[in-house]
Amino acid sequence: MTRIQLTLLALSLGFSGGCGSYTAPTTNQNPPPPPVQANDVSIVVGASLLGTAAFSPNPKDVSLNGSPSVTVRWVNKDISGDYTNGTATVHNITSDFGDFTASGPLGGNATYSVSLTTAGSYPYHCSIHPGMVGTITVSP
Repeated sequence: MTRIQLTLLALSLGFSGGCGSYTAPTTNQNPPPPPVQANDVSIVVGASLLGTAAFSPNPKDVSLNGSPSVTVRWVNKDISGDYTNGTATVHNITSDFGDFTASGPLGGNATYSVSLTTAGSYPYHCSIHPGMVGTITVSP
C-alpha cells in the first residue's frame, strides 16, 4: 500500500498519529444524586441486610392535605464508596398488595416515584432482597 492509502486506512479506523486519546464511556458510573424532596425515602447503604432499617425513614408518613394525591419517591443510596464512582447495589420497590406498579431495577442514585390517592397503609419490599421491608402511611 502507498503511504496515502495507509494514512487513509488509519484515519478510517480511528487511528491517527495526532495527540490525544479516546476513552470509551463506562456504564458503571452512577448519575449524580438527585436533589432532596420532602417525600423521599432513601434506600440506605447495606440495605439488603437491614430489614426494616433498609429504608429511611421507615415508616414514611405523608398526608394528602386535601390534595387528590401525594407523591412518594425512593432514592437508591446503597452505594459503597463515593456516590459517582462507587459500586451500587441494585434494588427495586414492590407493593405487597399491588397498590402501585413495581419499579424496575434501581441502580445507584436512581429514583422511583408513586402517587397515592387514598389514605391508608401501603407496605412494600424489595423483591430482589425480600427482607427489605417498609411502609408508607398516607393520612387524609
